[in-house]
Amino acid sequence: MQSGDNFGYIAYGEKEGYHRGALMSAMKLLHHCPGANIIVATDKPRIFSGYPIRTLELTAEQKSRMSFNGSYGFGIKAASTIKLLEHSERLLVLDTDMYPMGDISACFRRITPTRSLMRLREGQKKDYEALAGKGIRIGDYTLTGRETMWNSGIVGVHQANLGALVDAYAALQSVFEVVRVHTPEQFCVGVALSRDGRTISLHGLPVWNYQTVGKKMLAFQRIAEFFEAYGDLPVDRQIAKAAGYRLWRTPLDVWRQRHLWSL
Repeated sequence: MQSGDNFGYIAYGEKEGYHRGALMSAMKLLHHCPGANIIVATDKPRIFSGYPIRTLELTAEQKSRMSFNGSYGFGIKAASTIKLLEHSERLLVLDTDMYPMGDISACFRRITPTRSLMRLREGQKKDYEALAGKGIRIGDYTLTGRETMWNSGIVGVHQANLGALVDAYAALQSVFEVVRVHTPEQFCVGVALSRDGRTISLHGLPVWNYQTVGKKMLAFQRIAEFFEAYGDLPVDRQIAKAAGYRLWRTPLDVWRQRHLWSL
């Protein structure tokens, strides 16, 4: 890692589980990558106070502007990624429900002005075919609706691509108004980072997640229990405790959640 290499998280909203999830992930990261530079864009900076984590506060006015007056919440994620990249040379952003299970610092060697990293390739999406003929542009490229969707649960990007992310954000509202699904943020980011000689690669990092309903319920419960039990310990001891702390479900947990199986 170099001085301009930063790991980032974006945590906002009323549910503290997302903020605590980012903090838990960051502590696991600090165990596996001691000395890592971590920046969190958040509307609850107090949650991260006292930890070796830098925060960029998101005010209510900023969140309203970023989300187009509340019409598209993931606009906050797209705009916050830009804010984080303004403070970085190379940046790896993880969603708050992503957490490292090993050293992920090698990611920075793979992030270049012409190569970005994202979580996974989802392919073409039928909802986006409605973009054909609408004349919506990302930079100088006109969207056809046949572009590849990339999942933005993990995004690794070089500061040289700051302009590409700005172009992606500029198209968000127009894309959302056509497709009316929750994914324009990752769609536009993926398209922008795939144009003009740029490419995207799978991240290939030891990162686990708890994205599904059942996994998230268990993880939020476990994270709340962690801070209840260990939140008053010195930070270095919290990091040591967090290192192997289980956020995944056991077979017994899955059985206890059997009422969710039809969801």
